[in-house]
Amino acid sequence: MYRVLLVDDEPFAIEGLQLLIDWEKNGFAVESVCGDGEEAARVIRQSKPDLVVTDIRMPSMDGLELIEQMRLEGHMQTKFVVMSGYSDFEYARRALQLGVSHYLTKPIMSDEADEVLESLNKVLEEETRKRQAVRHTERYAQRRALLALIRGEELSETEQGSIERISEGVKGWVYMRVELDESELANAIEAAQEMLETESGMSGSVGYIVEQELASFGLACMLRDDSKSAVRELAELVYGRLRKAMSGSFSLVVGSAVNEPDDLSSSYRHMLQASAYLFFDRRQKPLYYEDIKEQDFGYDSHLWEAAEGIIEAVETNDEQQIIERLQRIFDHFARQMTMPSLISAFSTHIMVQCSGICKELGGDAEQLLERTGSPLIGAHEHSLLKLQAFLLSFCLLCREELSALRNRQQGGTIAKVEEYLRQHYRESITVKEIAEIYYMNPVYLGQAFTRKYGVSIHEYIHRLRMDEAKEQLHKQEISGAALAEGLGYCSYQHFLKQFEKRYGMKLAEYKKTIMDLKS
Repeated sequence: MYRVLLVDDEPFAIEGLQLLIDWEKNGFAVESVCGDGEEAARVIRQSKPDLVVTDIRMPSMDGLELIEQMRLEGHMQTKFVVMSGYSDFEYARRALQLGVSHYLTKPIMSDEADEVLESLNKVLEEETRKRQAVRHTERYAQRRALLALIRGEELSETEQGSIERISEGVKGWVYMRVELDESELANAIEAAQEMLETESGMSGSVGYIVEQELASFGLACMLRDDSKSAVRELAELVYGRLRKAMSGSFSLVVGSAVNEPDDLSSSYRHMLQASAYLFFDRRQKPLYYEDIKEQDFGYDSHLWEAAEGIIEAVETNDEQQIIERLQRIFDHFARQMTMPSLISAFSTHIMVQCSGICKELGGDAEQLLERTGSPLIGAHEHSLLKLQAFLLSFCLLCREELSALRNRQQGGTIAKVEEYLRQHYRESITVKEIAEIYYMNPVYLGQAFTRKYGVSIHEYIHRLRMDEAKEQLHKQEISGAALAEGLGYCSYQHFLKQFEKRYGMKLAEYKKTIMDLKS
């Protein structure tokens, strides 16, 4: 609706205009009424109505004087319609010379008024479209110029002129970025655009949306107040407006305040530095560069030891250890503010190693990754908590997959290990070496062997050695040291201890028993 001001010193005339004319039908609404020209001048200066319908003859300041004064003061967009009797024709002609749109003869006829209002509505609509087109073109050129400054590009003369015009009266600049869910982007940009283009809505500050991506957009904002609190007041206002327009979560990152538009690239760079901290803290308030500029990310040299511990828990099918070890290391990341790139590499290492184990056991590593997706979809989604949740989900799923694969293969593989032990028990071998031969985790191999044969691998080797020791003692005369060495024992004392444990007597006693039996 276009706003209307009625001016007449006769109250009945004002009342008649309000009642007899269907203003709303023609796209108008009477906003104010005045009884003389001076009062009307004050209202026009304050509210800037779209249309003023005024009588010519009034005390203090008549209608023509009102129109002339308003034109001199620069109110060129306001339309004026004068009301006049037949005897006032000369006044009406002078009004037309002042650029009055129409004049109505008294008494006012509704049909005549409708015709005038319909014509004025079309004129106002066309002028509004033209102003919007010009405004859109200007803002587009200004946004391009600001974006060029942010990128450190050289400005053309036209772009330099745009920057100079919008910089008049500006005390400073600041760059902000909004990171959000893709589904919220349209609503957020609409709310931000409406706010930034309404100067009065931002306490004298205006700004431009200068970049837009799938899950973020950037704002170059001007400050007309050079106080230290100006940036925070502006950022809080932006955050509050966006909060009302959005239903989901979002983050607002604020760069440093700079004095000149040429320094916007510095504010932009500081915003990027601050945005890295969103990895640890997706707070429900703006994140300021000024608050984190003295902080540094940590470097953790023990990262890979923790990764191997988690991989081992996955291999050994230990769900509790997976959960506890992941929680422990991610709590450590949060406390130390470990570099996000290192945490990402840590997570990738675990995923690659676990996928490799899955593949070696005959599983489909690619399908495993497809089932869990990617932890790095969209900047807004890339946070410490989300990465932890993703990695936990991946490790638990991988644990289940490895367990299923091993259950299918366990019988054959463990039987092969047992056969290997029978062939190599005289050698100095370790569980780790055996696990490497069969591409198994040492801990899991030990557990699986014990479940199948009822004893550990080490105990099984001792049994095989003791069985042969007994056989050798019955076949020939042999010293204990030679026997121990032939069976793979590095320590004679260890051999004697195992022999006594197995047969319940010392080696010398056993030899004597054999001699007694033979005699």
